[in-house]
Amino acid sequence: MDRKQLSRTAKEFIAEVAYGFREVATHSLVPPWEVSYLFINDLRRIETSPEDFREDSVLFTLEMASDVDYRELKKYWDKLSIEERKEAIHKIIQAMAALGLMAAVGSIAINTRPSQKEEILRIASEYDKGEITYKEMVSDIEDVLWPTREERAKYWKDIEEYEKVMALADYLPAEAIKRIIRAYFIDMIRLQMFDTYFVVPSVYPDLLE
Repeated sequence: MDRKQLSRTAKEFIAEVAYGFREVATHSLVPPWEVSYLFINDLRRIETSPEDFREDSVLFTLEMASDVDYRELKKYWDKLSIEERKEAIHKIIQAMAALGLMAAVGSIAINTRPSQKEEILRIASEYDKGEITYKEMVSDIEDVLWPTREERAKYWKDIEEYEKVMALADYLPAEAIKRIIRAYFIDMIRLQMFDTYFVVPSVYPDLLE
């Protein structure tokens, strides 16, 4: 379904859940990307079951994800066609993936060493110019974060987490990924280089701890 065909009710429903999810994820006791994984996995299972779109059981998951009351969500849900329900869930998954990826990329941009930031900026710029693919960028940055065999052996769990986080891009359109990389790996790192009073946002916990 083309996004332009979504009704106003569908757009309001998506916005309610997406904004609510942002609040839930950024105030969670676990990193935002972990909250993204949790609910994306639940919603992906629902996506594969057409019957779930005829019922409202998905609203229990959305209520937990967004902290929006079930009854409020149901007011929207009952007005949506089956196709709009499917598209709404698809857009909500994208919103969750985007927040998780932004938090993770922001964490790396903030918490890496100055020499690593310079390398990440160079690699991200190559991706932004179309000189390398997203997967190549992820691999090259991984080598910057864990450059030696000893570090890779010691921090294998962190590497797995990094790869899992960066794979959230699989749920996003190419242009959205580009915007995230440009904003957090390029603009944010450049800002830190020139602004000695740069304030670390709390939404970016240290992925590399």
